Amino acid sequence: MDTHDGPPPAGNGSALAYNSPLSPDRAARLVEQLAQAGPRDVLDVGCGWAELLLDLLDAVPSARGVGIDEHGPDIARAQEDARRRGLSGRVRLEARQADGTLPSADLVLNIGAFQAFGDVPTALARLRELVRPGGRVLLGCEYWEHTPSDAELAALWEGTVREESLLLPDLVDAAITAGFRPLSTQTVTRQEWEEYESGHMAPQEEWLARHPEHPQAGAVREQLDEQRTIWLRGHRDLLGFAYLTLMPVTGAA
Repeated sequence: MDTHDGPPPAGNGSALAYNSPLSPDRAARLVEQLAQAGPRDVLDVGCGWAELLLDLLDAVPSARGVGIDEHGPDIARAQEDARRRGLSGRVRLEARQADGTLPSADLVLNIGAFQAFGDVPTALARLRELVRPGGRVLLGCEYWEHTPSDAELAALWEGTVREESLLLPDLVDAAITAGFRPLSTQTVTRQEWEEYESGHMAPQEEWLARHPEHPQAGAVREQLDEQRTIWLRGHRDLLGFAYLTLMPVTGAA
């Protein structure tokens, strides 16, 4: 056994195209719909490795993009993908926080990363400030399928509280309160969730199957088993994920 053949990094998404529960078909439909508005620029806050941002720049050759994310390895992957796709000259990708220096844009993406701004209402208010009049926001956000019980909360990530997510109708209402009209409300399928969760774990699972006696195998096994338990015994059928296409109301504060 080669004890130097260590495990791949946890959660690096190497088996996934998109860093959210998003099928290629849904991604293509979203890109087509958003491209129809002809955005001049696209801002992606919490872009991960920015696959959807790069798809949009491919679809709108005149547009330019900015993507930010705190996770440096994801930004490095995004930069490499941009070079490979010939988009480096049209996109700026930065490993940093979502602070007060974010530029405004015709199209603003925030997918699985409302926490970059705080809670959901705070994120919606900030997104309303960032999108230009007549523009679009694509918000990808978790929501509760039903109000979780104490026992259900206890089966999730440590410290999870009910207030972290909203029910879907309340999420849409929060967007309207923030000064948007919802152009489209889509919720992911179980298959999209399963492909996303399985895809995040697959590289380490494959390594573990090949190296069950490796010195790091025990720690990797424990981490994977905990992650799978939270998914299959915790948030499955409790936590949904929605893609909201939002347009700011003209003259709204």
